[in-house]
Amino acid sequence: MRRILIAAFAALAIMLLALWPQLNLWIARGSNWQGSYVSIQGDEVAYSAYINALVEGRPRRNDPYTGRNNRGDRPLPESLFSIQFIPAYAIAFPARLFGVTTSTIFIALLAITAVASSLAIFWLLARVTGESQLAASGVIFVLCLGMLVPKGRAVLASQFFLDDYFPFLRRYQPSATFPLLFILIGCVWQALRNKTRRAQLSWSVTAGLIFVILVFSYFYLWTTAAAWLACLALVWLVARPREWPTVATTFGVIGALALAAMAPYFVLLSHRAAETDAAVLVMTTSRAPDLFRLSECLSVAVLVTLAVQVNRSKIDWRDGKVLFTAAAALLSFVVFNQQILTGRSLQPLHYEIFTANYVSLLALFLMVYVLRRGSKEAYEPIPGRILALFTVAVFGWGIVQTTGAANSKVAQTRLEDDAMPVLKWMAAEGKKAGFAGADSDNPRAVVFASVPLLAETLPTGAPQAQLFAAHMLYYSGAGPEEMRERFYQYMYYSAISEKDLAKLMSQSSFAILSALFGAERAIPELTSQPQPITLAEARTELQRYSTYIQSFSRDRAAHLTLSYAVVPTEAPPDLTNLDRWYERDAGEVAGLFTIYRLKLRP
Repeated sequence: MRRILIAAFAALAIMLLALWPQLNLWIARGSNWQGSYVSIQGDEVAYSAYINALVEGRPRRNDPYTGRNNRGDRPLPESLFSIQFIPAYAIAFPARLFGVTTSTIFIALLAITAVASSLAIFWLLARVTGESQLAASGVIFVLCLGMLVPKGRAVLASQFFLDDYFPFLRRYQPSATFPLLFILIGCVWQALRNKTRRAQLSWSVTAGLIFVILVFSYFYLWTTAAAWLACLALVWLVARPREWPTVATTFGVIGALALAAMAPYFVLLSHRAAETDAAVLVMTTSRAPDLFRLSECLSVAVLVTLAVQVNRSKIDWRDGKVLFTAAAALLSFVVFNQQILTGRSLQPLHYEIFTANYVSLLALFLMVYVLRRGSKEAYEPIPGRILALFTVAVFGWGIVQTTGAANSKVAQTRLEDDAMPVLKWMAAEGKKAGFAGADSDNPRAVVFASVPLLAETLPTGAPQAQLFAAHMLYYSGAGPEEMRERFYQYMYYSAISEKDLAKLMSQSSFAILSALFGAERAIPELTSQPQPITLAEARTELQRYSTYIQSFSRDRAAHLTLSYAVVPTEAPPDLTNLDRWYERDAGEVAGLFTIYRLKLRP
């Protein structure tokens, strides 16, 4: 009972930190809250858009931004969302069953992930250490310091951005299945430590099934799990060769189940859009080592410390707990340097933010336990007072992060909440229309939302298509040329001149740079081979846009026919270019915005 209470206390603490930005919004808005969720990271709007499409009953292959569905005569390629479908359906099904909105389920997911991740790490640490208080402290340590590892260099330079906090909570990737990584690790520990073959098989099968779920959930989770399994199998066989039957059973079962999942996974992957690797996955060819990330530095410290203590005969290098800690430390080197063997690098930043940072912190925490324990089974645990002070200090850092995140997102959060009446209006409009023309070339009404954040947010609750949104490139409904056309039209209807576009480019706007040059050029950290945008490239794009707007015609306007325009009521943009080709009705007010129905001029 005491262990359960300690685990619940740690989970409750993390849940409160996770929910604080949302609680802050509720407190600030009171009865004026419109129903929005507070985003952890900018990509969440793309994930909530896909969830909303599934809640609407749309097929697995769909594009919520262009409004297109997979169909027999016009199939859509696979996207990152349709391939990694398990968490999406796991979230969408209860939302549809209970009739709750996507925003509501995303708020609930924040709490569920915080609790589940806390309990998973607690269970793992309690199994390894046998100490409940230490395990609870480990939960706070690993989860509260997760962002400190990838942002460590910025901290040292006094440039830490407090708008980033608890990256494991990003919905629904990796949050929905993040706890499974630690449950899998714990299952493997149980399999290796159990003496009975039946128990070994049970734990191994459980770990293998979790691995299968991860394969169809999130690339960086299952590849992290695979790397860790390889590290543990290697160190265990080297240190304990006589236990090869146990190792063979455990990793053989997991490997068999993993191979069974790989076949359909690679079939789906082979049907992805041709431009996905360059535009979305940002896959590069490289064999250059990557050795100086902070998670690797932590891992070096762990491995060197263990080696020194082994050399001093303070710990036994064959001890299972020492091997377990060493495998966790080795993980970072594998995920950041696998390209030396494979020749392929795929956004290593995501390992740094979502997986390797947490596992390296786990290794660091276990190292302290291993050193304290030494080579003795009976040892004196860390005094409760010291453990409590340490935990409170780390939790305090978590408060700093969440408070900073809540404060830094005030303007964006309020705008997203103010957009909710538009989402509700559009949802009601779509329900009335029924979208009966599902077999037509442009079955869903297209919206021009003059505020870019509104264009990103609308698919979270509304079924209409968007003329353009930055996260449209994450899906497969529009090819590169159509994406450029949509972007140019959006800029044109927004009365953006060549000079205005040049200014936006100089401000390093992600929406602008990613549309013109691709995500990997807009965010150089995504790739191991960054290619800065040159002045010549910028001038070429500006000239291309200038030529486009000068030659704009009715045929271009009719190519992507608009049905609605949504603009701020109090500070509407210049709609001269839009009015040249479309007639607007009197408009309807929805919150802070006015929605116009559009009709293409003859």
